[in-house]
Amino acid sequence: MTAGLASRVRETATLLQAWHAIRRNGETSRSPQTREATRKFGADLPRQLRRIQERLRRSPYVFAPQIGATPEKAKGKGKRPLVIAPLEDRIVQRAILDVLQDANELPKVQEVLATPTSIGGIRGRGVEHAIKLIQEAHGQANANFVAGSDISGFFTRISQAEVVTFLREQTDDEEFLDLFTRALRVELVNANEMDPDDLKMFPTDDIGVAQGCPLSAFAGNVALRTFDTKLNGKGIICIRYIDDFILLGKRKEAVAKAFDSASAHLAKMGMSIYRPEERPDKAFFGSIGENFEFLGYQLVPGVYPPAKKNRDQIIESVRKEFEQGRAHILRASHRDIGGKPLQLYAQTLVAVDELLRAWSGSFRASRCLKTAREVDEAVNELISGFIAFYRENVEGRDKTDRRRLLGIHVLADDVRRRLRG
Repeated sequence: MTAGLASRVRETATLLQAWHAIRRNGETSRSPQTREATRKFGADLPRQLRRIQERLRRSPYVFAPQIGATPEKAKGKGKRPLVIAPLEDRIVQRAILDVLQDANELPKVQEVLATPTSIGGIRGRGVEHAIKLIQEAHGQANANFVAGSDISGFFTRISQAEVVTFLREQTDDEEFLDLFTRALRVELVNANEMDPDDLKMFPTDDIGVAQGCPLSAFAGNVALRTFDTKLNGKGIICIRYIDDFILLGKRKEAVAKAFDSASAHLAKMGMSIYRPEERPDKAFFGSIGENFEFLGYQLVPGVYPPAKKNRDQIIESVRKEFEQGRAHILRASHRDIGGKPLQLYAQTLVAVDELLRAWSGSFRASRCLKTAREVDEAVNELISGFIAFYRENVEGRDKTDRRRLLGIHVLADDVRRRLRG
């Protein structure tokens, strides 16, 4: 039996580590409110962390109700139920996760985290590790047949009680177990304002965990620990990234049988998968190299190019950045430079550079030079068009106007605003 897990959660080093993990996500969030909340928290970090520590010491720590959101998935694929908790609560949830990941006195937890074919939500692993395992299975084990699917409504089907029981079998730290239990609960502050059909997508009571909670992937890996064991072996390799999995084997019949076994196993847990013949956008079955997609990659052995939809998305994202740059240059050309800083010529190029670097980093397992060149060519055309647009708008202007549209700050503009104010 163990003790002291709860005290580790409130240690300064633990909370600081958790903050840095949450900060990275917050600073790149699409939500301006999230980015601003992250900035303000970081500006007063020592006091904010002490405040969390005090709340944890005054056990029980009270988690605030969360905001439910249902952003659209990729075109035609419905909505995704996301739960947004206050920044302080997300730091505590992440701190709990970090303590669990480092708790060597919880051998069963470490066994789950060490499962070699479980990739998602595991420290030090990412999508590129899944692609590496697929390449090894194909190249070394001659696994030429594949089947895969994602688990429908996975997070809403996880039993919280089962996950807590799994931990309770390893520790008698009741304070920690209580904190973990309450950290998993979902209570939506905006439930009464949501569409009833949207509300049904969210976890209720003891069943389901929140997408967006730092502990969700851990809970999912615990829930599927027997799945990982059962589906690996007898000539089958099952690689799972949280709720997406792929089966590989030498014989087509064996892979088909394993796919049926996966479906039956998950059905006992109240979960289901998709059939390739019914939802080819969600599941696949056949020979590797048949243009199947897994975790954003095309399964082409040796090269693994990013899927076409992902290539199209980065080109569209770059196009939108240039579109915004054009709009802001036009505003600046009419001296409409008040309010928030504009994204002008230089800022737009930096934004595009950052987009491309981030995208490339997301697909670092790819070795496909052909698709990289195709994306580069499309981006080159967009860059050329933007440069031409800038040149047209600075033609005949004086040096200061050119500098202004370039996006380099003009000191006299500040003085003019002060004089007007």
